[in-house]
Parts: sequence; structure tokens; C-alpha cells
Amino acid sequence: MTAVTAPGTIAAGSKIRMSALLLLSLAIAISGLRSVLVDSIWWFGAFGTMFVVFTAAAVVRHYLRRGWAGTVAATVSALVVLTLFFGIDSAILGFIPTATTFSHFGDLLTAANDSIARQSLPATATVGIQFLISLSVAGIAIVMDAVAIWWRRPALAGIPLLVVVVVPSFVMASLTDGFTFVLTAIVYLLIVLNRGRRIQPSVAVSAGVVAVIGALIVPALLPPVALGGSTGSGIGVLAQAINPIINLGADLRESDATAALSYTTTASTGEYLRLTTLDTFVGRQWEPATPKLKPTNSVKNIGTPPGLTANVKVGSVSTSVQVAAATDSWLPIPYPSQSISGLTGKWEWEDSTLSVRSDTTSMAGQRYTVSSLDVEPTVQQLEAAGSSSSNPLAKVPAGLDPIVAATAKKITASAKTDFDKAVALQTWFRGGTFTYSTKTPAKEGFDGSGLDVIVPFLKAKSGYCVHFATTMAVMARTLGIPSRVAVGFLPGKLTHQGKNNTAVWEVSSSNLHAWPELYFKGVGWVRFEPTPSKGFEPDFPSAPGAGVTGTVPTAVPTGAATAAPTAAPVTAPKLPSQGANTAHAAAPSTRLPAPGYGTLGVLAVLLILATPAVIRISIRRRRLGRIRLGDDPAGRAWQELRDSARDLGLGARESLTPHELGAGLAAYLALDSSRTAEATTALAELQRLVEDEVYGVPAYRYNGEQMAMELQTVLQGLRRTTGLPTRIAATIVPPTLVDRVLGRGMARAQA
Repeated sequence: MTAVTAPGTIAAGSKIRMSALLLLSLAIAISGLRSVLVDSIWWFGAFGTMFVVFTAAAVVRHYLRRGWAGTVAATVSALVVLTLFFGIDSAILGFIPTATTFSHFGDLLTAANDSIARQSLPATATVGIQFLISLSVAGIAIVMDAVAIWWRRPALAGIPLLVVVVVPSFVMASLTDGFTFVLTAIVYLLIVLNRGRRIQPSVAVSAGVVAVIGALIVPALLPPVALGGSTGSGIGVLAQAINPIINLGADLRESDATAALSYTTTASTGEYLRLTTLDTFVGRQWEPATPKLKPTNSVKNIGTPPGLTANVKVGSVSTSVQVAAATDSWLPIPYPSQSISGLTGKWEWEDSTLSVRSDTTSMAGQRYTVSSLDVEPTVQQLEAAGSSSSNPLAKVPAGLDPIVAATAKKITASAKTDFDKAVALQTWFRGGTFTYSTKTPAKEGFDGSGLDVIVPFLKAKSGYCVHFATTMAVMARTLGIPSRVAVGFLPGKLTHQGKNNTAVWEVSSSNLHAWPELYFKGVGWVRFEPTPSKGFEPDFPSAPGAGVTGTVPTAVPTGAATAAPTAAPVTAPKLPSQGANTAHAAAPSTRLPAPGYGTLGVLAVLLILATPAVIRISIRRRRLGRIRLGDDPAGRAWQELRDSARDLGLGARESLTPHELGAGLAAYLALDSSRTAEATTALAELQRLVEDEVYGVPAYRYNGEQMAMELQTVLQGLRRTTGLPTRIAATIVPPTLVDRVLGRGMARAQA
């Protein structure tokens, strides 16, 4: 009898099983990164990448019968899928990379390196990190496929697997996931056992020893990595925990902006979403207000805003929020909120600040609806507010440089009321002398928050939101006005109008912000926006019949070092009118693009095209299984041979006798005798067995396993002789399957 495969090769079926096992092992191994990364969205991208790589290699190798061809296909498919996932905007037809695409890949790697250096553990998989993971997985998949199938050394696939499994161990020994390690080892053993030729035991043993040493010993030699908190000085929404001490510089300089949340609102403008407030100085640094949570402070009924009286006009606003990558124990909500629904976990509101916090739950992935107030005090009400200098939050922090109070007094020299003074401070900062910059503070050494940054900031007249908010809040205290700094998000980017005329907004990590809130009797806490080019100034209406416009005072005393203020304050963006140009709504993004209808359509078409092939392969496998069991082996073998020949267009009519069909197929195989000698011999043996059964030879003469081997050898020879286009057509639209669908040949079909 002829052998199914030549010595030293891996059978076709074994190659497919090998590819599946390689995919399974790498998918399990990469899941071990969950100990260093939050959420799981990154895993799906990595799995999609490795699935495409292994599948492309298997399919091309199956048809071309060349080991190297599979590796080339794996490499090309890896580049295509990475382009589809991360560089579609700069690619030709969406999947052919260009020079711009590769440049973008370089930027993503730089961003990934910066994110890794700055984030704490567990870290958020930013777009840069997702790209790094997918790129690494693609490379490892190509190597595993090459060594296991092309080079026929499956035991060596354990080495790239080792690289993946021990990544958490290299970070910190305690992050090693024993369960993932064991599962990966089990699948690795299956890979070794699935080999088509005997591998020296020393190879597998050596790989196993290296894996154990790498996982258990090497991590102990590495320096520890601190867990929790921020590794840098920034807020780090994407560094896992928002640090309310608001050293936002590093985060605002982060080029890899990631979606933090999205929301819809019934408000006519975007919402400032507040997380918490900083109202106390401990030493020379701001500290957040973190009162002890009370079980009775349910978010279903949040308390009355401090200082707000019934004389002030209020409206109702509904805001629905979907949190994405941002993670913290404070909840981003409009101020002042009245109630929240839809939250998971235990959340409670803080007395005095009305911030919503949880000691046990994160805001990541939360979807909730907030009912809040739109407080609309008039200019007259704010000007009529009495002094609140006795409020503890009007106390000037100890050690403040006297130049700060002197500057505030000079700016507000002509202002008569606390409100006029607050507006004068805001106008001074936004009037044109100061500029917004995240680089100047780092360059000149005042990158941070607290008292020590105020004087350098006033001299440089350049900084970011922390400097403007801190300086205005402290200046207000020198004037006897209670103040605090709020930390949260700017309104974000207005995208479109959703259902029920609600505005849809997207907020990213670049929208992290800090702003001052000042307290006025009878009104409560009022937001101000001193940071130029960021956010928008609050718009205070005038009382009916007062003869005052809604524009706040802009007076600045003579001698104050400032340019003339603009005639009108910056206003909040409005919803675009129907048919208006909304080109501003969709700016390019580095986020992993979500599959659109086009992509889903392509996937649906591919699924439909693959269905006939899957059905035909299932029929063949079922027949082979019954042949091996001795269930009419000769008859089923000849039926499969005749159907396969018909699928390949060889004219295997049902009327042909076994002798006639065998002679025709033998002549066809002889066209490439150098590659089909084994198939020709197997065909003759299979024909003899079938003819013996036809003429009543006793059943004990038939060996099902032997007949299955002969049949597979013949089928491989026929496919090898047939051209690639014909083989592809036979796979996608097999004629015998069409016969079944149309009802032809049902009587003769055996399954």
C-alpha cells in the first residue's frame, strides 16, 4: 500500500489542525495580558489579527502546496489587517498601505512607548498600545506558523509563545497568571503531538525548560513596578485613575488622545462634566473634597445645591452618558445634578460638593442618565449678592506670595461688587495677553499645580487650564470671594443631532480640564472660564427691564498689563441647524475604527461564499469517517472519488463503470506523472477494491482505514494536477453540491 504522505511532511489535515492549535495557543497566551491591562477590547483586536494571519497562511498553503507560500501570505495579510484596523484613512482602497500609513504606524509606536512609560497598572490599552499588541501578535503568529508548518519544527513554536506568556512576569513577578500559563502549556503539548514527523524529545524538553525558567526566575531579577496611582504627574484618565490634584500637563501633552465618553443632552449647549472639586490647601498643594460617603445619599435624589435660592431661575436638563476608556471613582456629571439612573454598583453623592463617588465601583463602561438644573442667575442677582468673605473657602492659603494679591487688587480696582471683580479677573486672563500652552510650563519649570506655580505663570503669561484655574481661584480668595477648582471634562466635540432633538457629543482625553468656581450668596457656586481658547464663558442674562445687556463687564483698570478685551465673550457652540454644514463635526481620529456597513457587507459576502465549501468539506469528512468504520467502505470511497472528480471538472459521469472512470482518472494523473505517482498507484488499488466488492468478494477483504488512506492520496493527486483557478472554483461552487440543491442525483448521493 502507498503511504498517504511522504516521509518528513505534515499531512493536509494535520496542517489545518496545526494552524488551529497555533491560533488557540496564541489566543490563550495573549489573554494573560489582562493582568496588566484593563477591559478586554484590546484582546478582540489581537485575536482578529492572529486569526487573519493563520487563516491566510493555511488557505494559501493548502492550494499552492508550498510551505513558504503560506508564510508570505501570512506576512501580507498581517500588513493588510493592521492597515484596516489602524491606517485605513491613509491607505489606498482602505487596505493598501502608503508611506503615510507607515509614518502613522511609527507615530502609534511612539505613542505606545510614551503611554507605557507614563501609565500605572493596570493600564488602559490606548490606540498606540492596541497597535503595539496587534503588531506583536502578527509577528509572533508569522514566526509560529513558519517554524511549525513550513520548517516542520512545531516544538520550536513554544519559544514565541514564551515571549507572550512571560510579559506580565517581566513587569512584576506577582502578575504571573498561572492559569493562563497552564492552559498555554497544554495546547503547546497538543501542538507537539500533532506533528507529522518525529521531533527529537530534546527540542520539546529544552523549550519547556526555557519557559519555566523565564516565567519563574527571570521576573525575580527585575525591579518592581509600583501599582496604582499615576506614574506621571498628570490626571491620566487613561492612566487608570484620575488624579484630582490636577497636574494635567503631561496628560494634555499626550498625543494619543483616546475616547473617554460620549453623551446626549437636551441642553442647547455642551455640558461641562464635573468629576470633583479641589477646595483645600494642604501645605502648598490643592486637595480634593472627599467627605465620607453616607448610605442615605442615594443618587436617585441628590441634595439641593449649596447657596441656591428660589429667586434664581432654573431649567431642567437631561443628559445620557456612556463612559468608555475613562476610569475613576468619581462620576462625570453636570453641576448641579438632581438625580441619576442606570448606574451599576454603589454610588453616593458628597455633601457640600454634590460630586458623585463610589468607593467600590469604577465609572468605566457605565451608562447612565442625569437629571440636572440649568441655573440662570441674572447679572443683577449676582451683583446684588452680599459679601461671603467669612466663608472658609475664602481663606487665603498660607505662604502665598504678596504679588498675587497685589495683582488681583490692581486688576479689579474699578470693580464695585464681587461679581464685577470675578468678571474682571476672567476678562484679564482671556483678554489677549495670556496664551494657552502645555509646553511653556514644562520648559520654564512650573509644570504643576499649587501655590508655587502662580508667580512663574503670571510672569510667563502662558500655561494651561490648571494654571489659569488655580491662579484665578486664589486671586478671588485674596479679594474675599470663596473659590474652588473643579476637575472634569470640557463639553467635547458636537457630532450630530440624535433622537428627540438631542445633541450628541464626544469627549476624549484631550478634553480633560480644570476651571474655577466662585461662590455668591443666593446663587451658589458659579462656573467661570479664564483659560483662553478653551471652553466658553458663562452667559448671564440681565433682568427684564433692567436696561443691561447680557454681556458681563469687561473693565480693566488703567495700568494693568493687558490688551484690550474682545467686544464679545466666547459663546457655547450650538446645535447645527437642519441642512447646515457639519464638516466640523467629524475630525480625523486615531481610534480603532468601528466596522461600518461596508465592512459588514464584505464579511457577509465572504460568509456566503464560504458556505458551499464548508458544506462540501463536511460531506467529505463524514464519508471518510464512515469508510474508516467499515460502513460500505468501497461504495462510499468510489462515490466521493466520483464527486470530487466532477467538482474538478473531470467529467465523471454517473454512467461510467469503475473501470472506465479509473482509466480516465489514471490518464489525467499521467499528465503530471512526476508528482502523481503515488496517486496513480492508490487509484489502481482503490479501483481493484471497488471491483472486488461489485463482484461479491467477502467483506473481510476490506480495511476501512486503508481505503480512506488510498482515497485521500488519490484526491490529493487530482487537486495537484488541476490548475489553481479550477481548484478555487471547485471549492467555492462545487457542482455536486449544486446538484443536491437542484434535486439532481439525490438518489445516488451517499452521505
